[in-house]
Amino acid sequence: MSKIDLNRVWDDARAMGAANKDLLAAISGMFVLLPSVVGGILMKVPEAPPKDLPQEQMLRLALQVYTDNWAVLLGLSLAVSFALLTMLVLLLRPERLTVGESLKAALLLIPGYFVANMVQGIAFGIGVILFVLPGLYVIARFCLIAPVAAAEQRGNPIEQLRRSWALTSGNGWRIMLMLVVLYVTAEIISLVATTLVGLVGELVLSKDLATLVVSIVSGLVTAGLAAFLALLSAAIYRAATEPAPSPWLPGANG
Repeated sequence: MSKIDLNRVWDDARAMGAANKDLLAAISGMFVLLPSVVGGILMKVPEAPPKDLPQEQMLRLALQVYTDNWAVLLGLSLAVSFALLTMLVLLLRPERLTVGESLKAALLLIPGYFVANMVQGIAFGIGVILFVLPGLYVIARFCLIAPVAAAEQRGNPIEQLRRSWALTSGNGWRIMLMLVVLYVTAEIISLVATTLVGLVGELVLSKDLATLVVSIVSGLVTAGLAAFLALLSAAIYRAATEPAPSPWLPGANG
């Protein structure tokens, strides 16, 4: 497969974002921001552990957090997956479905995509255990499972994984670097924003209200990341399925 032009990918993502900013903001706000805020309130988070706590106990504590909050985390994962698929249906289906039609289409795709995403997560975990980079490479090769599901109406998780692996052939490392930059940037923004808001909140607000404000800020960052990820993966998909994709226009996916 030919090399994907990353400059064209960025330009394509910006064009799609400019043409659909209101719809993407509404979907991301409803199905990412709100669940994130509610999840932040419902999460059971223990007090900060001592800095000299042994690594084994830190791992046990982290596992306990996941165990205590598995239902909340599952709900958040489903909500974000639903939002991502809905945005991609809007961006990539040539018939330009309405928001209501896109929501229904995404709902039908959720089961298969969720399974494919779990397989991706397991493969990522194995890769990280082996030597980190293989895990990141796997994420890059499977980064198109959501666009494949949305654009090609593929509900079978195995087909989604195979198709994504085929479309990213020859571009895995380049896509990996792009995704790493995206996630590192998002993590830095999230950390700085929540830390500053948390410090100010502790000084002028009650503990519960400060927690709510931090959850809102964290949710805003997550919602923005979800929308940007939808745009980026849609642009990569368009670049991978056509040798020289034309500028994105409403009513066309190529």
